[in-house]
Amino acid sequence: MGARHWSSNLLFLIIAIGTEAGIANVWKFSYLAGANGGGLFVALYFLALFLIAIPALMAEMLIGRHGGKSVVGTMNVLVTRDGIAPFWKSFGALATASVILILSYYFVICGWMLDYFVFGVRGGFKNIDAAGAASAFEQMLSSPGRMLLFSGIIIATTAVVIARGINKGIERVSGVLTPLRFVILFVLLIYSAIFADIGQAASFLFSLDWSKLTAGVVVTAFGQAFFSLGIGVGVMMMMGAYMKREYSITRAVFTVAFAQGLVALIAGLSIFPLVFTYGLEPTQGPGLIFVTLPVAFGQMPYGEIFGTLLFLLLSFAALTATIVIQEPIVAALEEYTNWSRPALAYSTGLIIWLMGFVTVLSFNHWSDVHPLQWLGIESTRTPFELLDYLTSNLMMPLGGLMVALIAGWALSKDAVRTELGLGNGTGFELWYAATRYLVPVAILVIFYSVL
Repeated sequence: MGARHWSSNLLFLIIAIGTEAGIANVWKFSYLAGANGGGLFVALYFLALFLIAIPALMAEMLIGRHGGKSVVGTMNVLVTRDGIAPFWKSFGALATASVILILSYYFVICGWMLDYFVFGVRGGFKNIDAAGAASAFEQMLSSPGRMLLFSGIIIATTAVVIARGINKGIERVSGVLTPLRFVILFVLLIYSAIFADIGQAASFLFSLDWSKLTAGVVVTAFGQAFFSLGIGVGVMMMMGAYMKREYSITRAVFTVAFAQGLVALIAGLSIFPLVFTYGLEPTQGPGLIFVTLPVAFGQMPYGEIFGTLLFLLLSFAALTATIVIQEPIVAALEEYTNWSRPALAYSTGLIIWLMGFVTVLSFNHWSDVHPLQWLGIESTRTPFELLDYLTSNLMMPLGGLMVALIAGWALSKDAVRTELGLGNGTGFELWYAATRYLVPVAILVIFYSVL
Protein backbone atom coordinates (compact mmCIF):
# COMPACT_ATOMS: atom_id res chain seq x y z
CA MET A 1 0.00 0.00 0.00
CA GLY A 2 1.50 3.30 -1.07
CA ALA A 3 1.30 6.44 1.00
CA ARG A 4 -2.18 7.95 1.02
CA HIS A 5 -3.32 11.35 2.21
CA TRP A 6 -6.55 13.26 2.59
CA SER A 7 -6.73 15.67 -0.34
CA SER A 8 -7.49 18.70 1.84
CA ASN A 9 -7.64 19.66 5.50
CA LEU A 10 -11.32 20.62 5.09
CA LEU A 11 -12.26 17.22 3.68
CA PHE A 12 -10.28 15.50 6.43
CA LEU A 13 -12.25 17.43 9.06
CA ILE A 14 -15.58 16.69 7.35
CA ILE A 15 -14.76 12.96 7.26
CA ALA A 16 -13.58 12.95 10.88
CA ILE A 17 -16.72 14.77 11.99
CA GLY A 18 -18.89 12.43 9.91
CA THR A 19 -17.25 9.43 11.54
CA GLU A 20 -17.32 10.66 15.12
CA ALA A 21 -20.71 12.40 15.14
CA GLY A 22 -22.49 9.19 14.24
CA ILE A 23 -25.43 7.22 15.55
CA ALA A 24 -23.98 7.26 19.08
CA ASN A 25 -24.35 11.05 19.16
CA VAL A 26 -27.97 11.09 18.05
CA TRP A 27 -29.51 7.86 19.26
CA LYS A 28 -27.37 6.80 22.22
CA PHE A 29 -26.63 10.27 23.62
CA SER A 30 -30.34 11.10 23.63
CA TYR A 31 -31.49 8.03 25.50
CA LEU A 32 -28.56 8.15 27.95
CA ALA A 33 -29.28 11.81 28.72
CA GLY A 34 -32.93 10.92 29.23
CA ALA A 35 -32.12 8.06 31.58
CA ASN A 36 -29.36 9.82 33.55
CA GLY A 37 -30.66 13.16 34.73
CA GLY A 38 -30.63 15.35 31.62
CA GLY A 39 -28.55 18.46 32.27
CA LEU A 40 -26.31 16.82 34.86
CA PHE A 41 -25.40 14.07 32.39
CA VAL A 42 -24.76 16.68 29.65
CA ALA A 43 -22.45 18.71 31.93
CA LEU A 44 -20.49 15.61 32.98
CA TYR A 45 -20.31 14.49 29.35
CA PHE A 46 -18.69 17.75 28.24
CA LEU A 47 -16.34 17.74 31.23
CA ALA A 48 -15.22 14.25 30.27
CA LEU A 49 -14.91 15.25 26.62
CA PHE A 50 -12.45 18.00 27.56
CA LEU A 51 -10.47 16.21 30.30
CA ILE A 52 -10.32 12.66 28.96
CA ALA A 53 -11.59 12.18 25.42
CA ILE A 54 -9.75 15.05 23.70
CA PRO A 55 -6.28 14.15 25.11
CA ALA A 56 -6.87 10.47 24.23
CA LEU A 57 -8.01 11.30 20.70
CA MET A 58 -4.94 13.50 20.19
CA ALA A 59 -2.80 10.59 21.36
CA GLU A 60 -4.40 8.13 18.93
CA MET A 61 -4.14 10.47 15.94
CA LEU A 62 -0.51 11.39 16.60
CA ILE A 63 0.44 7.69 16.83
CA GLY A 64 -1.26 7.12 13.48
CA ARG A 65 0.51 9.97 11.72
CA HIS A 66 3.82 9.05 13.34
CA GLY A 67 3.56 5.52 11.93
CA GLY A 68 1.89 6.42 8.65
CA LYS A 69 0.46 2.98 7.91
CA SER A 70 -2.47 0.77 8.88
CA VAL A 71 -2.91 0.18 12.60
CA VAL A 72 -1.04 -3.14 12.38
CA GLY A 73 1.64 -1.58 10.16
CA THR A 74 2.01 1.46 12.41
CA MET A 75 2.70 -0.72 15.44
CA ASN A 76 5.37 -2.59 13.48
CA VAL A 77 6.94 0.72 12.43
CA LEU A 78 7.03 2.01 16.01
CA VAL A 79 8.70 -1.19 17.22
CA THR A 80 11.38 -1.25 14.50
CA ARG A 81 11.99 2.49 14.01
CA ASP A 82 11.18 4.02 17.41
CA GLY A 83 12.32 1.08 19.51
CA ILE A 84 9.18 0.62 21.58
CA ALA A 85 8.69 -2.83 23.13
CA PRO A 86 7.48 -5.58 20.71
CA PHE A 87 4.58 -6.17 23.12
CA TRP A 88 2.83 -3.10 21.70
CA LYS A 89 2.30 -4.91 18.40
CA SER A 90 -0.57 -6.59 20.22
CA PHE A 91 -2.50 -3.32 19.97
CA GLY A 92 -2.71 -3.78 16.20
CA ALA A 93 -4.27 -7.22 16.63
CA LEU A 94 -6.61 -6.04 19.41
CA ALA A 95 -7.81 -2.99 17.44
CA THR A 96 -8.43 -4.99 14.26
CA ALA A 97 -10.32 -7.73 16.11
CA SER A 98 -12.37 -5.07 17.94
CA VAL A 99 -13.37 -3.34 14.71
CA ILE A 100 -14.42 -6.62 13.06
CA LEU A 101 -16.57 -7.64 16.04
CA ILE A 102 -18.07 -4.15 16.42
CA LEU A 103 -18.98 -3.98 12.74
CA SER A 104 -20.64 -7.40 12.92
CA TYR A 105 -23.42 -5.91 15.08
CA TYR A 106 -23.08 -2.21 14.21
CA PHE A 107 -24.10 -2.95 10.62
CA VAL A 108 -27.26 -4.62 11.96
CA ILE A 109 -28.15 -1.53 14.04
CA CYS A 110 -27.42 0.66 11.00
CA GLY A 111 -29.80 -1.54 9.03
CA TRP A 112 -32.54 -0.68 11.55
CA MET A 113 -32.13 3.00 10.67
CA LEU A 114 -32.51 2.29 6.95
CA ASP A 115 -35.46 -0.04 7.63
CA TYR A 116 -37.28 2.70 9.56
CA PHE A 117 -36.52 5.24 6.81
CA VAL A 118 -38.24 2.93 4.32
CA PHE A 119 -41.03 2.42 6.89
CA GLY A 120 -41.51 6.21 6.98
CA VAL A 121 -41.46 6.58 3.18
CA ARG A 122 -44.22 3.98 3.00
CA GLY A 123 -46.35 6.05 5.41
CA GLY A 124 -45.75 3.91 8.49
CA PHE A 125 -45.58 6.87 10.90
CA LYS A 126 -48.96 8.29 9.88
CA ASN A 127 -51.36 8.14 12.87
CA ILE A 128 -49.24 5.47 14.58
CA ASP A 129 -50.02 4.94 18.28
CA ALA A 130 -48.11 3.33 21.17
CA ALA A 131 -49.34 -0.18 20.36
CA GLY A 132 -48.56 0.30 16.69
CA ALA A 133 -45.05 1.61 17.40
CA ALA A 134 -44.25 -1.30 19.73
CA SER A 135 -45.67 -3.76 17.20
CA ALA A 136 -43.64 -2.27 14.31
CA PHE A 137 -40.39 -2.56 16.26
CA GLU A 138 -41.20 -6.12 17.34
CA GLN A 139 -42.04 -7.12 13.77
CA MET A 140 -38.64 -5.90 12.60
CA LEU A 141 -36.75 -7.71 15.37
CA SER A 142 -38.65 -10.94 14.77
CA SER A 143 -37.70 -11.03 11.08
CA PRO A 144 -34.11 -12.27 10.51
CA GLY A 145 -34.45 -11.98 6.74
CA ARG A 146 -35.53 -8.35 6.95
CA MET A 147 -32.66 -7.38 9.25
CA LEU A 148 -30.12 -9.24 7.09
CA LEU A 149 -31.46 -7.49 3.97
CA PHE A 150 -31.11 -3.97 5.35
CA SER A 151 -27.75 -4.63 7.03
CA GLY A 152 -26.62 -6.15 3.73
CA ILE A 153 -27.59 -2.97 1.85
CA ILE A 154 -25.51 -0.86 4.26
CA ILE A 155 -22.56 -3.29 4.01
CA ALA A 156 -22.71 -3.45 0.21
CA THR A 157 -22.84 0.35 -0.07
CA THR A 158 -19.93 0.65 2.37
CA ALA A 159 -17.87 -1.86 0.35
CA VAL A 160 -18.55 -0.01 -2.92
CA VAL A 161 -17.33 3.27 -1.38
CA ILE A 162 -14.20 1.71 0.17
CA ALA A 163 -13.39 -0.11 -3.08
CA ARG A 164 -13.14 3.25 -4.85
CA GLY A 165 -10.37 4.34 -2.49
CA ILE A 166 -9.68 7.16 -0.07
CA ASN A 167 -10.03 10.16 -2.37
CA LYS A 168 -12.54 8.92 -4.97
CA GLY A 169 -14.62 6.92 -2.49
CA ILE A 170 -14.56 7.88 1.18
CA GLU A 171 -13.86 11.59 0.62
CA ARG A 172 -16.53 12.06 -2.04
CA VAL A 173 -19.30 10.29 -0.13
CA SER A 174 -18.54 11.82 3.27
CA GLY A 175 -17.97 15.20 1.66
CA VAL A 176 -21.60 15.18 0.48
CA LEU A 177 -23.43 13.23 3.19
CA THR A 178 -21.91 14.90 6.28
CA PRO A 179 -22.92 18.47 5.35
CA LEU A 180 -26.33 17.13 4.24
CA ARG A 181 -26.73 15.51 7.67
CA PHE A 182 -26.19 18.89 9.34
CA VAL A 183 -28.79 20.49 7.06
CA ILE A 184 -31.35 17.79 7.99
CA LEU A 185 -30.47 18.12 11.69
CA PHE A 186 -31.07 21.90 11.64
CA VAL A 187 -34.36 21.38 9.78
CA LEU A 188 -35.46 18.98 12.52
CA LEU A 189 -34.38 21.46 15.19
CA ILE A 190 -36.41 24.26 13.60
CA TYR A 191 -39.37 21.91 13.27
CA SER A 192 -39.22 21.03 16.99
CA ALA A 193 -38.91 24.71 17.91
CA ILE A 194 -42.10 25.51 15.95
CA PHE A 195 -44.32 22.53 16.75
CA ALA A 196 -43.10 21.28 20.14
CA ASP A 197 -42.01 22.48 23.57
CA ILE A 198 -38.34 23.25 23.00
CA GLY A 199 -38.23 25.33 26.21
CA GLN A 200 -38.93 22.32 28.40
CA ALA A 201 -36.38 20.30 26.45
CA ALA A 202 -33.74 23.02 26.93
CA SER A 203 -34.51 23.11 30.65
CA PHE A 204 -34.15 19.34 30.83
CA LEU A 205 -30.82 19.34 28.95
CA PHE A 206 -29.23 22.38 30.61
CA SER A 207 -30.57 22.45 34.19
CA LEU A 208 -28.39 20.80 36.81
CA ASP A 209 -30.19 18.60 39.33
CA TRP A 210 -27.45 17.64 41.78
CA SER A 211 -29.77 15.22 43.56
CA LYS A 212 -29.30 12.88 40.58
CA LEU A 213 -25.52 12.83 40.97
CA THR A 214 -24.38 9.24 41.47
CA ALA A 215 -21.22 7.31 40.66
CA GLY A 216 -23.19 5.49 37.98
CA VAL A 217 -24.18 8.71 36.20
CA VAL A 218 -20.57 9.98 36.29
CA VAL A 219 -19.19 6.74 34.86
CA THR A 220 -21.91 6.60 32.18
CA ALA A 221 -21.25 10.19 31.06
CA PHE A 222 -17.47 9.66 31.00
CA GLY A 223 -17.89 6.38 29.15
CA GLN A 224 -20.14 7.97 26.52
CA ALA A 225 -17.71 10.86 25.97
CA PHE A 226 -14.77 8.50 25.59
CA PHE A 227 -16.31 5.72 23.56
CA SER A 228 -18.51 7.86 21.29
CA LEU A 229 -15.21 9.10 19.83
CA GLY A 230 -14.30 5.49 19.03
CA ILE A 231 -10.97 5.69 20.85
CA GLY A 232 -9.03 2.46 21.23
CA VAL A 233 -10.04 0.58 18.08
CA GLY A 234 -7.60 2.23 15.66
CA VAL A 235 -10.15 4.09 13.52
CA MET A 236 -8.81 7.53 14.40
CA MET A 237 -5.27 6.18 14.23
CA MET A 238 -6.03 5.36 10.60
CA MET A 239 -7.43 8.87 10.12
CA GLY A 240 -4.17 10.24 11.52
CA ALA A 241 -2.07 8.04 9.23
CA TYR A 242 -3.62 9.77 6.18
CA MET A 243 -3.03 13.28 7.60
CA LYS A 244 -0.52 15.55 5.91
CA ARG A 245 2.22 17.00 8.11
CA GLU A 246 0.96 20.55 7.75
CA TYR A 247 -2.40 19.70 9.36
CA SER A 248 -2.63 20.51 13.08
CA ILE A 249 -3.68 17.48 15.12
CA THR A 250 -4.67 19.68 18.06
CA ARG A 251 -6.87 21.96 15.96
CA ALA A 252 -8.42 18.96 14.20
CA VAL A 253 -9.25 17.15 17.43
CA PHE A 254 -10.83 20.20 19.08
CA THR A 255 -12.87 20.86 15.92
CA VAL A 256 -14.08 17.26 15.77
CA ALA A 257 -14.89 17.15 19.50
CA PHE A 258 -16.77 20.45 19.31
CA ALA A 259 -18.78 19.26 16.30
CA GLN A 260 -19.52 15.97 18.01
CA GLY A 261 -20.80 17.71 21.12
CA LEU A 262 -22.82 20.17 19.01
CA VAL A 263 -24.50 17.32 17.09
CA ALA A 264 -25.38 15.61 20.37
CA LEU A 265 -26.96 18.78 21.78
CA ILE A 266 -28.89 19.65 18.61
CA ALA A 267 -30.15 16.06 18.47
CA GLY A 268 -31.31 16.35 22.07
CA LEU A 269 -33.02 19.69 21.37
CA SER A 270 -34.73 18.11 18.34
CA ILE A 271 -35.89 14.92 20.05
CA PHE A 272 -36.84 15.86 23.64
CA PRO A 273 -39.36 18.58 22.69
CA LEU A 274 -41.43 15.83 21.06
CA VAL A 275 -41.07 13.59 24.09
CA PHE A 276 -42.34 16.28 26.48
CA THR A 277 -44.99 17.79 24.21
CA TYR A 278 -46.72 14.47 23.69
CA GLY A 279 -46.43 13.26 27.28
CA LEU A 280 -43.89 10.54 26.54
CA GLU A 281 -41.24 9.23 28.90
CA PRO A 282 -37.63 10.47 28.36
CA THR A 283 -36.13 7.54 30.30
CA GLN A 284 -37.11 4.88 27.76
CA GLY A 285 -33.55 3.79 27.02
CA PRO A 286 -32.59 2.33 23.60
CA GLY A 287 -36.26 2.16 22.55
CA LEU A 288 -36.55 5.97 22.67
CA ILE A 289 -35.95 6.38 18.92
CA PHE A 290 -37.78 3.29 17.69
CA VAL A 291 -40.73 2.92 20.06
CA THR A 292 -41.28 6.21 21.93
CA LEU A 293 -40.72 8.84 19.22
CA PRO A 294 -42.93 7.19 16.55
CA VAL A 295 -45.88 7.81 18.91
CA ALA A 296 -45.11 11.54 18.66
CA PHE A 297 -44.70 11.25 14.88
CA GLY A 298 -48.21 9.79 14.73
CA GLN A 299 -49.75 12.80 16.55
CA MET A 300 -47.80 15.85 15.42
CA PRO A 301 -48.37 17.97 12.30
CA TYR A 302 -46.37 16.55 9.37
CA GLY A 303 -45.06 13.91 11.78
CA GLU A 304 -44.61 11.32 9.05
CA ILE A 305 -42.24 13.71 7.24
CA PHE A 306 -40.31 14.51 10.43
CA GLY A 307 -39.96 10.82 11.32
CA THR A 308 -38.79 9.89 7.84
CA LEU A 309 -36.23 12.72 7.86
CA LEU A 310 -34.89 11.61 11.24
CA PHE A 311 -34.21 8.10 9.99
CA LEU A 312 -32.73 9.44 6.74
CA LEU A 313 -30.34 11.44 8.95
CA LEU A 314 -29.49 8.32 10.96
CA SER A 315 -28.97 6.28 7.77
CA PHE A 316 -26.51 8.89 6.49
CA ALA A 317 -24.82 8.90 9.91
CA ALA A 318 -24.49 5.13 9.68
CA LEU A 319 -22.85 5.18 6.26
CA THR A 320 -20.40 8.03 6.98
CA ALA A 321 -19.23 6.04 10.02
CA THR A 322 -19.05 2.53 8.52
CA ILE A 323 -16.96 3.54 5.51
CA VAL A 324 -14.24 4.81 7.85
CA ILE A 325 -14.61 2.09 10.50
CA GLN A 326 -14.08 -0.69 7.92
CA GLU A 327 -11.12 1.10 6.31
CA PRO A 328 -8.50 -0.05 8.91
CA ILE A 329 -9.33 -3.70 8.14
CA VAL A 330 -8.94 -3.21 4.40
CA ALA A 331 -5.79 -1.08 4.85
CA ALA A 332 -4.09 -3.73 7.00
CA LEU A 333 -4.92 -6.54 4.57
CA GLU A 334 -3.73 -4.39 1.66
CA GLU A 335 -0.31 -4.11 3.29
CA TYR A 336 0.07 -7.82 3.96
CA THR A 337 -1.67 -9.50 0.99
CA ASN A 338 -1.58 -9.19 -2.79
CA TRP A 339 -5.34 -8.74 -3.07
CA SER A 340 -6.78 -5.66 -4.75
CA ARG A 341 -8.64 -3.05 -2.71
CA PRO A 342 -12.04 -3.90 -4.29
CA ALA A 343 -11.56 -7.61 -3.59
CA LEU A 344 -10.66 -6.86 0.05
CA ALA A 345 -13.56 -4.43 0.49
CA TYR A 346 -16.14 -6.90 -0.82
CA SER A 347 -14.72 -10.02 0.85
CA THR A 348 -14.36 -8.43 4.30
CA GLY A 349 -17.86 -6.98 3.90
CA LEU A 350 -19.25 -10.43 3.13
CA ILE A 351 -17.50 -11.99 6.13
CA ILE A 352 -18.77 -9.26 8.47
CA TRP A 353 -22.30 -9.64 7.07
CA LEU A 354 -22.18 -13.39 7.76
CA MET A 355 -20.91 -12.69 11.29
CA GLY A 356 -23.97 -10.46 11.69
CA PHE A 357 -26.15 -13.58 11.74
CA VAL A 358 -25.18 -13.93 15.43
CA THR A 359 -26.65 -10.51 16.25
CA VAL A 360 -29.71 -10.88 14.05
CA LEU A 361 -30.67 -14.27 15.51
CA SER A 362 -30.12 -12.98 19.07
CA PHE A 363 -33.31 -10.92 18.72
CA ASN A 364 -35.50 -13.84 17.68
CA HIS A 365 -34.53 -17.52 17.32
CA TRP A 366 -31.63 -17.26 19.79
CA SER A 367 -33.29 -14.86 22.26
CA ASP A 368 -33.31 -17.64 24.87
CA VAL A 369 -29.70 -18.68 24.19
CA HIS A 370 -27.35 -17.64 27.02
CA PRO A 371 -23.81 -18.86 26.16
CA LEU A 372 -22.23 -18.04 29.54
CA GLN A 373 -24.60 -20.49 31.22
CA TRP A 374 -22.89 -23.26 29.26
CA LEU A 375 -19.76 -22.40 31.25
CA GLY A 376 -21.65 -22.50 34.53
CA ILE A 377 -21.81 -18.69 34.80
CA GLU A 378 -25.13 -17.18 35.86
CA SER A 379 -25.92 -14.76 33.05
CA THR A 380 -28.92 -14.05 30.83
CA ARG A 381 -26.89 -12.21 28.18
CA THR A 382 -27.74 -13.21 24.62
CA PRO A 383 -24.94 -13.71 22.02
CA PHE A 384 -25.45 -10.10 20.83
CA GLU A 385 -25.32 -8.73 24.38
CA LEU A 386 -22.11 -10.67 24.97
CA LEU A 387 -20.58 -9.22 21.80
CA ASP A 388 -21.59 -5.71 22.84
CA TYR A 389 -20.24 -6.22 26.37
CA LEU A 390 -16.97 -7.74 25.12
CA THR A 391 -16.24 -4.91 22.68
CA SER A 392 -17.67 -1.88 24.52
CA ASN A 393 -16.76 -2.79 28.09
CA LEU A 394 -13.57 -4.82 27.70
CA MET A 395 -11.81 -4.45 24.34
CA MET A 396 -12.37 -0.71 23.78
CA PRO A 397 -11.25 0.33 27.29
CA LEU A 398 -8.20 -1.91 26.97
CA GLY A 399 -7.42 -0.43 23.56
CA GLY A 400 -7.87 3.11 24.88
CA LEU A 401 -5.55 2.35 27.79
CA MET A 402 -2.91 1.01 25.40
CA VAL A 403 -3.16 4.15 23.23
CA ALA A 404 -2.56 6.39 26.25
CA LEU A 405 0.36 4.26 27.44
CA ILE A 406 1.99 4.17 23.98
CA ALA A 407 1.75 7.96 23.53
CA GLY A 408 2.49 8.83 27.14
CA TRP A 409 5.12 6.27 28.08
CA ALA A 410 6.37 4.08 25.22
CA LEU A 411 7.19 6.76 22.63
CA SER A 412 9.81 9.37 23.47
CA LYS A 413 8.64 12.74 24.69
CA ASP A 414 10.46 14.44 21.82
CA ALA A 415 8.68 12.26 19.25
CA VAL A 416 5.18 13.06 20.49
CA ARG A 417 6.06 16.75 20.99
CA THR A 418 7.26 17.00 17.39
CA GLU A 419 4.19 15.17 16.07
CA LEU A 420 1.75 17.42 17.97
CA GLY A 421 3.64 20.59 17.03
CA LEU A 422 2.85 22.32 20.33
CA GLY A 423 6.45 23.15 21.21
CA ASN A 424 7.60 23.21 24.84
CA GLY A 425 4.75 25.31 26.16
CA THR A 426 2.15 24.76 28.86
CA GLY A 427 -0.33 23.32 26.35
CA PHE A 428 1.92 20.38 25.55
CA GLU A 429 2.78 19.73 29.20
CA LEU A 430 -0.92 19.70 30.17
CA TRP A 431 -1.72 17.27 27.36
CA TYR A 432 1.27 15.09 28.25
CA ALA A 433 0.31 14.91 31.93
CA ALA A 434 -3.32 14.12 31.05
CA THR A 435 -2.27 11.35 28.65
CA ARG A 436 0.21 9.79 31.07
CA TYR A 437 -1.91 9.92 34.21
CA LEU A 438 -5.48 11.26 33.92
CA VAL A 439 -6.60 9.25 30.88
CA PRO A 440 -5.29 5.85 32.09
CA VAL A 441 -6.81 6.35 35.56
CA ALA A 442 -10.18 7.40 34.09
CA ILE A 443 -10.19 4.38 31.76
CA LEU A 444 -9.33 2.02 34.61
CA VAL A 445 -12.21 3.45 36.67
CA ILE A 446 -14.63 3.02 33.74
CA PHE A 447 -13.20 -0.46 33.11
CA TYR A 448 -13.63 -1.46 36.75
CA SER A 449 -17.18 -0.09 36.97
CA VAL A 450 -18.45 -2.20 34.07
CA LEU A 451 -16.88 -5.50 35.09
